[in-house]
Amino acid sequence: MKKGLKFTKNQLENLYWNKKLSLSQIGEQFYCQGTNILYWLKKFKIKRRPAYWKKVDIPKRVLKDLYLNKKMSSLKIAEKLGTVNDRTIRKKLKKFEIPTRSLSEALTRKFKKPFPNDLNEKAYFLGLRAGDFYAKWVRKSIRVQTTTTHLAQIDLLKNAFRNYGKTCVYLAKNKSRGNEWFVYIDLDSSFRFLVTKPNKISDWILKDKKYFFKFLAAYMDCEGSWKIQKSHRKHIRFMFEIRTGDLKILKQIKEKLEILNYHPHLYLEKEKGTKIKGSYGMYNQNIFDLIINCKEKIIFLINKLLPLSKHSEKIRKMNFILENKNKRWNEIQKKWTKLRGEIKKELLKNQI
Repeated sequence: MKKGLKFTKNQLENLYWNKKLSLSQIGEQFYCQGTNILYWLKKFKIKRRPAYWKKVDIPKRVLKDLYLNKKMSSLKIAEKLGTVNDRTIRKKLKKFEIPTRSLSEALTRKFKKPFPNDLNEKAYFLGLRAGDFYAKWVRKSIRVQTTTTHLAQIDLLKNAFRNYGKTCVYLAKNKSRGNEWFVYIDLDSSFRFLVTKPNKISDWILKDKKYFFKFLAAYMDCEGSWKIQKSHRKHIRFMFEIRTGDLKILKQIKEKLEILNYHPHLYLEKEKGTKIKGSYGMYNQNIFDLIINCKEKIIFLINKLLPLSKHSEKIRKMNFILENKNKRWNEIQKKWTKLRGEIKKELLKNQI
């Protein structure tokens, strides 16, 4: 997938030349790295600003300590000194004959905290892996990644793994599917349990309600939705829904929720080969719906999942349901429409 940013040459020139923003500052506005901005400067043939760094004397012993002992990057060293750029640091390294780290060493030195073998965390991470997120080996790291059109999915990955590594984000161009975000994080090798996508929920998760709700919260963050609809003339109807092709996992969730007295329903929503609405494609597998539509049970479930969820859009909807659970349709219709409109507007804004 080709990585790139969707903005005009004039917009980039304005940010870079008129507003004098750095590459990293521009990148922050578009949830990407400064190197991604540099790519577009070159592609648009935008002239680079001259460097105004003051000449500074960096003793070899200081540079060697920062680079080799403290494992700081050339960019971090430049930021620490404040009067040079990272290119100057690299030139100094070469001049002083200080051996530079290999690419694999550079990747390894990224912040990566080992997995602490916390079963609560593991249950949640397995829920993410069973849902939208993909994991694979990249050199000596475990890379967890996804592509999405929702910034909330980016926040989901960041919030889930913030204690274990740094999330990287790119806005990517896709001719067939439109623009979408590519987001990933490289984790310590102790996260190898995420490489294989679960095709069922492990027994140790099902046997403990605490672990089960952790898994369900993550799976819901990926595959689920909360809905509010008009019921009869005045009343409101809440709905909890998970739609996916993972029938085995849905059956396990249904069985556990039945034991916990949540009264879920499971049925076939779309048959394999059915045309996808608004698309030329077809479903390549059967799609199933797991639904709870009892108001009382949904409130109970929200109280369980809300403290565990890390998906900002779903958190907003759960809070809305709790705040308006005793109101009638005419009292909440405009507010619910406004909330959905805000979420949709944010989505469309980030596709421009």
